[in-house]
Amino acid sequence: MITLADILASPPMAAADPMLRTDVSGTAQRAVRWVHSSEVLEIAPLLRGGELLLSGGQALLALPADEQTAYVRSLGARGIAALALETAGVPDGLSAGIIAAAEAAGVPLIELRRVAPFVDIAEEVNRLIVNEQARAHLLADDLSHRIARQITDLGPHLPTILDLIAARLSAEVLLTTTDGLYVEHAGDVADPAAEPVVSGIIVGGRLAAELTLRSTVTDLVGLEVAADRLSGILAVALAQTFQPSPAQVADTRLVQAIIEDAAPAAVEELWEAAGLPRGRPAVVAIFRARGRDGDFSGVERALRGVGAGIKTHRWDGDLAVLFALTAGHARAGRAALLRAAHDGVRGSTVCAAFGPFVVDGLLAHGSFVEAREVMRIGAPAAGQVLDAMEFLGRRILDELPDGGFVESYIQATVGDVLQWDRKHRTSLAQTLLRWLESGCNTTATAAALHIERQTMHKRLNKIHDLLGEDPRESGNIFTIHLAVKAALSEDRRR
Repeated sequence: MITLADILASPPMAAADPMLRTDVSGTAQRAVRWVHSSEVLEIAPLLRGGELLLSGGQALLALPADEQTAYVRSLGARGIAALALETAGVPDGLSAGIIAAAEAAGVPLIELRRVAPFVDIAEEVNRLIVNEQARAHLLADDLSHRIARQITDLGPHLPTILDLIAARLSAEVLLTTTDGLYVEHAGDVADPAAEPVVSGIIVGGRLAAELTLRSTVTDLVGLEVAADRLSGILAVALAQTFQPSPAQVADTRLVQAIIEDAAPAAVEELWEAAGLPRGRPAVVAIFRARGRDGDFSGVERALRGVGAGIKTHRWDGDLAVLFALTAGHARAGRAALLRAAHDGVRGSTVCAAFGPFVVDGLLAHGSFVEAREVMRIGAPAAGQVLDAMEFLGRRILDELPDGGFVESYIQATVGDVLQWDRKHRTSLAQTLLRWLESGCNTTATAAALHIERQTMHKRLNKIHDLLGEDPRESGNIFTIHLAVKAALSEDRRR
């Protein structure tokens, strides 16, 4: 992996006269997944973690101290590798406040004291990263070819295959069933503190087993690439022994019928064949993997721990999941599933979208359609779970046939707030949205934005002045919420 130490020593970065201004543990050995440059202050939701973020710094350093702190905290929450700010031409450089905020958020802060050639830095470092990834792919290719020869010459003998993997990767290799039962093991036991890489093995469209790799020699990039490649060839080795049960086949056929909007009579027949009582409410969710495609094993474990009736189907690269809920407790059951999904995707490459629940599972296609639409319009980042219930306003706006009406509606409602933000480079519209989404809870919104209550009150006073009203008193909360939600939507920005 390319580390921050490697990058700081590279000629383009050295030309910018970098100085590390924070004391964050393990800074030098932090792995950098990519280099990205941006002056956008709301960049955090677009990051996946592991980035070195380069910024000219002028827009950020012109903000009040509390907003600088909120910016740095938002980057820390996304797990970026480091933030590099150019201060050439900035008389005061970096303030003690932003340095302290970066240390508190665990974000290494690099001051670039000369004009930084961002293009040169990004090109050089990203080239090194791509080269390292290419080496990892070559290693995985070589290992895959060896295993393929093994299967061709001697058959799919799992102990021998796992020995090959362990020797080539200098790793501990573990193959288990989806419920954690031991299947095969090879290689020396790695340091228990070494981060494992887990990949699901799909046979016949179902999760048949899990491959776990752990090493103190091969880095995580190499292990992840190898796990992704090996899961496919191990599926070939397992295919001769793994056969889905009649119950698994019934589950798959039911979810497939719901996705395809089959006739109600057909869905009802498959619903009963899958062992589900008639008349139960249901919800459908879609899970999508970014990077290492199709590895949903961790998610499935987390969801099955909730105890709901769960049926899954691999669909167009995604995982579609049907949850049969308990009558009379559908809302609470759905909330528990959302919490489990958040836990299951946290820190992973998987994102998700949940549809609303339907009172009768035979109508579950409607929940699937909403989950699919929310996935499309919400474009969740890795590790994020979207809830269709939070997209009702947006879905209403999407159904309006006249786009011009939507724009005029936005301008007539919150146009002055948007114009103020553009003119003064503020984020009052985002503050307004957060406040409305919190149920107009000023304290909760201030905490979510990492600002002081006094600052929050000042923002609200300005927002109310620009709106010409306090939504709590005018009764226009829904109207304003709908307008600002539409104004800040990603689709409208593009």
